[in-house]
Amino acid sequence: MLLISGANGNLARSVIANLLRLTDPDNILVTTRDPSSAHAQELAARGVTVCHGDFDAPETLGPAFAGATRALLISTYADNSERLRQNLAALEAAKAAGVRHILYTSFLAAGPDALAEHSQLVHWPTELAIASSGLSYTILRHALYAEILVADLDDTLASGVLRRCGGGAACTYTARDDLGLSAATLLAGAGTESGVINETMERSYTGDEVAEAISRCFGTPVRYEPVPAEDWPAYMIEKWGMPSSLAASTVGTMRAIEAGQFDLVSGDYRAITGRGPQTLDQFLAAVRAARG
Repeated sequence: MLLISGANGNLARSVIANLLRLTDPDNILVTTRDPSSAHAQELAARGVTVCHGDFDAPETLGPAFAGATRALLISTYADNSERLRQNLAALEAAKAAGVRHILYTSFLAAGPDALAEHSQLVHWPTELAIASSGLSYTILRHALYAEILVADLDDTLASGVLRRCGGGAACTYTARDDLGLSAATLLAGAGTESGVINETMERSYTGDEVAEAISRCFGTPVRYEPVPAEDWPAYMIEKWGMPSSLAASTVGTMRAIEAGQFDLVSGDYRAITGRGPQTLDQFLAAVRAARG
């Protein structure tokens, strides 16, 4: 069976939707902290096996993972001080349950010198643990979600100002729906060669270029205004309602953008799916269509 953790999350939902087009529902096993949710119940009604599995309760993971041969472990949005412990518990449970191939959602430029806090404290050590687990694996290093560019789109269009970190540095992004397709494709495959995949759009963009794309798509003049990395948490708390502890952890990610650590373009997505990822203009057009 093919396992996806965190079934109620946005990325997992996209993976599952794509996987249902690639394989039979009875070949899919999903875990979630809340099997009673409407989404989980809908999946169960379609024939997907839904199990209670909580990365904070390791005793639930062994029974939840039983029968899986390939597993996509999606890192949670817990505090960075907790996430490595969660990931290691999930990895051990998967190994004990007989999972043979692990896919893990990491982050672009993860490594010991990464400026992004979650990359250095969570993703990189998780990657090392997976590599030394004895299992075959695929590390999915995701670029920044393109969705972060439109999280405050109403404010951007009303003010005519796109406020983001980065200065003049370019950054690559990726649409979450694209990541759902590539993860499902890899999960449904039979590949056992271990490796690292970098998932990005096929070009990077400066803040000015993002503002120009928004202007083109929505027919409203928008200019880019850089926000210093240190000021970004306050903006996220005010505009996005993000918890203060989580917002504070994003400073390193914003510094990484400013330093050009995410100015990395890869063709890995096309190699996996046989098609190119959405361009920024295509992504924005989909957002516009969804808004009606």
